[in-house]
Amino acid sequence: MKKICLVFLLLFGSMIIADSVSEEDTFLFRYNLKEKKFSEAEDLLSKFQNSKIDQTKLELLETELWIAKGEDFYSRKQFKSAFRFYSDAYVRWRTNPLIKERYIELSGKILHDEDVSKIPIKLKANREPDEKEKEFIYITSNADVYFLMNQFRIDELENKARIIYGIGGSIFALLLVQIIINIILLTKK
Repeated sequence: MKKICLVFLLLFGSMIIADSVSEEDTFLFRYNLKEKKFSEAEDLLSKFQNSKIDQTKLELLETELWIAKGEDFYSRKQFKSAFRFYSDAYVRWRTNPLIKERYIELSGKILHDEDVSKIPIKLKANREPDEKEKEFIYITSNADVYFLMNQFRIDELENKARIIYGIGGSIFALLLVQIIINIILLTKK
């Protein structure tokens, strides 16, 4: 019996340790994609491959990398380079509307990459940020990332606690009213 318990504990412990990719790592990966730091995102992806992450999650993250790279090339009018990433992503995730739209759009054309140097650069004067730009949070270091993630988690837990306390308080009030009604009915008899 002791051997069975020991084997069970070892298997359970190895399953817990096997998924060593934390939420912070995937958040950092997605943050790097958002900031177009593709080399850092690829480094994290190779780290995920070495840390025995679940294969489906790894493929999802790799597909997200392809989509982000494809969007970056597409926005710079480098359609030939973008199509390579969209076709890889389309093989894995055909139902995504963005991938499907871009793949269909680019697959029927003769593709070429436009030179970035040909595009005239428009200098903009200092201006107020748009409403959409005000919604973004700029993070300068990993410590800020962890602080921000923990702050979001704390806010979420506080909101859940408020809901639970609200429900608990209303149940307590209903029970108190029921007890008072029962006492009144018992005293009238």
